[in-house]
Amino acid sequence: MMKMTRRVMFSAAKQGEGAQQEAQNISGHNYFLEVTVEGEINPATGIILNIKELDEIVKKSVVSRLDKKLLNRVFDEFNQTPPTSENLAVRIANELKAALPKETRLSGVRLEETPLDAVEWRPRNKATNEKGLMNQMQIQVTRSYEFAASHRLHSPHLSDEENIALFGKCNYANGHGHNYILEVTVSGPINPIDGRVIPPDELDSLVKREVADRYDHRHLNLDIPEFEGLITSTEVLTKMIWDRLKPVIPAPVRLHKVLVRETARNIFEYSGENETL
Repeated sequence: MMKMTRRVMFSAAKQGEGAQQEAQNISGHNYFLEVTVEGEINPATGIILNIKELDEIVKKSVVSRLDKKLLNRVFDEFNQTPPTSENLAVRIANELKAALPKETRLSGVRLEETPLDAVEWRPRNKATNEKGLMNQMQIQVTRSYEFAASHRLHSPHLSDEENIALFGKCNYANGHGHNYILEVTVSGPINPIDGRVIPPDELDSLVKREVADRYDHRHLNLDIPEFEGLITSTEVLTKMIWDRLKPVIPAPVRLHKVLVRETARNIFEYSGENETL
């Protein structure tokens, strides 16, 4: 199955959000929307769907309806349901599913409200959960964080010469630093009361307590107990972040993915081992 993604932008305002919607509470965003479709390659054309056709569907079903509009006036349900990014992504997905040609299938919708805050809709998982019940629709929410930390790459299993040959400058005795970008993705059902998978402030508090504030302006090898005896590679750091966050994410929300950008070119991602997400 081949997938294709198109990225568009629209601006929209929303009135009220959360359990109590106040009339004066109006905010606006420049939303970035990624629409992913999947299908078989047509042997006669070499494509799964004409890009122009997909663009027209997205424009008609989403952009022209929402751009420079108040979401509450476009979708009546947003006068009763919080117009969160989670709910908006579901609404956009429903609009697109109805408009796509039968030979293609909507594979995903990613909606960025800000550069640090994104949600993803995926088709309902047909797998069953631990109780044998059909899984609820899961929405993925990604939040981004920053912390600066130093480390030294050095393996006790190698000689000094071997460490220098393997790690080069990263083996300097006093270490070196990075401005790490951390992306934490959780998944779960949308809470009908506040329209969220998890309140952003709650997720921020957990991540800052367990990771961002804990590691910020620290030397990982010297200051952080959990790295004692470990090689502080970003691979190990990424898995450590997963191990610290997974137990504290409140059910029914689950940790879906941890991504760490060490530099613009070095990116590491971990989603657990043998995890059912």
